[in-house]
Formats: sequence, structure tokens, C-alpha cells
Amino acid sequence: MSTPIGLLLMCIYMALAVGGLILVQWSVPFAVRRQHNDVAGFIYAVLGVVYAVLLGLMVVAVWEAWDAAVATADQEATELAEVFWVADRMPEPEGRHIQELVRSYARVVVNEEWPLMEKGKTSPKAWDLLDEVRAELQNFEPSTPAQQIPYEQGLERMHELADARRERLLEAEQGLPVILWVVLIVGGIVVVGFTYLFGLDSTLIHLLMVAALALIVSLVLFTAASLDFPFRGGATIGPDAMEQVLGKFENSKLSDL
Repeated sequence: MSTPIGLLLMCIYMALAVGGLILVQWSVPFAVRRQHNDVAGFIYAVLGVVYAVLLGLMVVAVWEAWDAAVATADQEATELAEVFWVADRMPEPEGRHIQELVRSYARVVVNEEWPLMEKGKTSPKAWDLLDEVRAELQNFEPSTPAQQIPYEQGLERMHELADARRERLLEAEQGLPVILWVVLIVGGIVVVGFTYLFGLDSTLIHLLMVAALALIVSLVLFTAASLDFPFRGGATIGPDAMEQVLGKFENSKLSDL
């Protein structure tokens, strides 16, 4: 969720919460609401604890998923760099060609695929380049024991690179289930709406309490929504790690080609 939309929804939620309280105060006499304060307070304590636990678990879940997505993006960049340096130990022209493909892959991921992920899409060109790198490594036939070592290391790193890429693309599409969002939003409405049943001597204090509660609930929901899809929305993971290794590729001897 983008920041402007999130702020707008927060303002709307707070306005509706305060407006609902004003409507209830006009409709239900103060004496009727006040005589149920003790019972309502007990029920609200249980309701608030249940909703707070659910909200806290949701925030932890989306944060852990977001943090895991960062680690996956870093891992992909690391494995790509390892393939590049292993290829540097392979004979010509195979090693140089693999380096060219690796650098092209990094460019496509940074310049094409990352913007596409914000729209829920991927780059077919990136997949093709990755398949070419794998094919080059698999088709290479080491003729000496010295060549056997980088060959085996390259295959291993290629396997890890492909796994990291698949995991990144999977994490880009994963989010909290819709049913959980329904429960959280309905729960937030119930938690705020339940405060209308209390009768307070000061209307202003009551309005401020409801507004503060609505602000906290909407703020936490907005934070979770921003982190829910790590590669799109308000808190987007950028291609920083891939850009860093691409810069190293550009500054290597391959840049002289």
C-alpha cells in the first residue's frame, strides 16, 4: 500500500470513528450508557487483549517475511557474484562468456525485473539469461584437474543462485491471507465501536480517546499492509545488493570488452 493512500484511509477511519461516537451520543442517552460501564469495561478488556494479540502476531509475521525477503535478495546477489568470480578461473572463451551473461542478468534484474515486480510481474529475459548461464556451465568439459574445481563450484553456485531467484519471486507474491485481513479490519471496527457504549462525563475526552484508539489501530494496520508484499507497496525492498555486485562487475576487467 502506498503512503498517500494509507494516510488517506487512516484519516477516513478516524473521521468515521469520531463521527460514529457523535451519532451514538445523540441517539443513546448518557444515563443509559453510563449504567453499563462496569460490565462493558470487563468485556472490553478481554476483547482488547484478544485483538491486541492478533494484531501483534500479524505485525511480527509480516516483519519476519519482509526480513526474509531482504535476506533472499542479498543471497541472490551473493551467489551471482560467486558465479562471476568462479567463471574468471575458467578457460577462454567459456569463462568470459559466462561473465558476460552474468553481468547481463544483473542488469536485467536491476533495470527491468525490479520495476516489474512492483506490478506483480517478472522478466522472461532474466529467466532466459539464467538458463544460458546454466547451459554454459553444464556444457563445459574440464580437461584438467585444475579446471574441474571451478567447474564443480560453478555448478553448485548456479544451483544456489537459481534457488534464491525462485524464492525471491515467490516471496514477491506472498502476503497475508485475505481472511486474516477481513478478521483484522472487522476486529478493528468492533474494538473502536465498542467504546461507544461507555458513558463519560466529558464528551471531549471521550472523543479524544476514540480518536487515539482509531489512530493506533489504523497505524498498525497501515504498517502491516506496507510490509505485506516486500517488493511492492510503501516499504519496498530495493535492488541495492544486486546494484552493488553489478557495480563490481562493471569495474572488473570485463568492462574493457
